[in-house]
Amino acid sequence: FVLFVFEKSNQSLSLSFSAVRPRDCSDVLASGISQDGVYSVFPTHDPDGFMVYCDMSTDGGGWTVIQRREDGSVNFFRDWQAYRDGFGRTTGEHWLGLQRMYSLTRSGGYELRIDMADFDNATAFALYWDFSVGRDSVNPEADGYPLDVDQYSGTAGDSLLKHSGMQFTTKDRDQDQSENNCAAYYQGAWWYRNCHTSNLNGQYLRGGHASYVINLY
Repeated sequence: FVLFVFEKSNQSLSLSFSAVRPRDCSDVLASGISQDGVYSVFPTHDPDGFMVYCDMSTDGGGWTVIQRREDGSVNFFRDWQAYRDGFGRTTGEHWLGLQRMYSLTRSGGYELRIDMADFDNATAFALYWDFSVGRDSVNPEADGYPLDVDQYSGTAGDSLLKHSGMQFTTKDRDQDQSENNCAAYYQGAWWYRNCHTSNLNGQYLRGGHASYVINLY
C-alpha cells in the first residue's frame, strides 16, 4: 500500500515562495522539481517543517506520501505515541504521523490516493477528492485525530468512506465503537468504526494463512 495526499488548490501559489518554503509536495512540484525523493516541507501550521517523501511520478506527481507498506519489514502494531509522531524510514516503509497529517491537511483542500498491489503484481487505486485529519480540531490529539474523507473514485472499490468521522484507535487507546479494541483484536491501528472495512495498518500477511473475519465485503 501507498497513501498519498495532494493539495488541490496550489495553482495560485507564488512559485518563488513555494520554492523556498514548500508546504507540501505539490508546492515542491510547482517550484520545478520533478524527481521522486525526500524533501523538507513547511505546512502553514507547522513552520518548523519536517521531511517527507514526494512522489513525482504517479498521476501527474506532487503527492506527499503519508504511509507506505511494501515488504513487511516495519512493525505497524504500535502504540499511540508512535502513530502520533510517526515511524519507519521515509524512503521505505513508514507512517508519517497523525500530528503531521493534521498539520498538512487541517486547512482543507487535499485529496487522498491509495495505491495497492498484490503479490501477483495486480494493481488498483482509490481516490478520495476530500481528505483531512482533525480538520476542525483545536486540540487534535485530545479529539482523536478524526478522519474526514469523501467523494470516491478509482478501480479498487471504496472501503474507507464508512470510516469517515471516526477517531484513531491504537492498541493502547481505544476510540472505536466496538465493545472490543479493534486495534488490539486486528493487530493494527486505524480509524476503526465497528470494526473495519479497511485496515491498512493491519498485519502484513503473504501467502496462505489461517485467519478469521467478522465482516467480508
